[in-house]
Amino acid sequence: MRLHFFILLLGTYFLLFSCKEDSQKEIAKIVTEWQNKEIIFPEDMVFTRYGQDTIQYGIPGSDYKILLYVDSVGCTGCKLQLHKWSEFIAEVDSLTSGNVPVLFFFHPKDMRELTYLLKRDAITIPVCIDDKDQLNAINRFPSRDDFQCFLLDKDNKVVYIGNPIHNPRIKEMYLSRVAPEAHTVTYPSQNTIVQADQTEFNLGTLKRGNPTKVTALIRNVGEVPFVVYDTKASCGCTSVRYKKEPTVPGSSMEIEITYNAEDSGYFNRTISIYGNMDNSPLIIRLKGNTN
Repeated sequence: MRLHFFILLLGTYFLLFSCKEDSQKEIAKIVTEWQNKEIIFPEDMVFTRYGQDTIQYGIPGSDYKILLYVDSVGCTGCKLQLHKWSEFIAEVDSLTSGNVPVLFFFHPKDMRELTYLLKRDAITIPVCIDDKDQLNAINRFPSRDDFQCFLLDKDNKVVYIGNPIHNPRIKEMYLSRVAPEAHTVTYPSQNTIVQADQTEFNLGTLKRGNPTKVTALIRNVGEVPFVVYDTKASCGCTSVRYKKEPTVPGSSMEIEITYNAEDSGYFNRTISIYGNMDNSPLIIRLKGNTN
């Protein structure tokens, strides 16, 4: 029953947001293949802090653990969303008294970039720099980034597959499993109607490394409280802040977006806001140039 529900949940999500017609079949195949599969860890793993200082660390024998593998393909910052992971790790620790470790395995294409990202987003947990890509060579992970994250049991067998940072529903499933008594699902049973005063911001010409902030105002014009489940930025150089309290009908909430350009040239970034609203997610777009 759990497997069928998980396939349906993932299939619903990706049918909405994927351009592939056979997405649901692909997801079902991946989930079926990886459900209850044991992850094998290399024997000669090297863990570091901030990607620099080597430390003594082994795979914990806890009841649950979360494993994230990141390959060398594409934009590391965009895929990682480390500021969201920092928040998620803090939430997991608070619900489980620190008994559910998060394991990061990196096969980086640019070690300097990774070191910068780890320091910038204050990721203090030990991470494994897997230069030879041994973990992937042993286990042969799916090529899709969204299926390179796993909730594992004490025997290192896959309980769930999916990235809790990229999918708020997966996040709820992870938390409900590792802390069933402490965590309760926060999704309201009804949707509301919201209106954004502005969904596109032209930031003009920015200087690289100088953070720029904008505020998106979202009005709840429906009949039930509006709750933001999660936000997802298309790039790790974009962060989002908002109040966690529900917005009652007739009121507004502010979404503060900070963009810190890391590359020169034209940019077009998006922030997806997930909540109990029709046509979720709401997309906020930032455009401009960096010199």
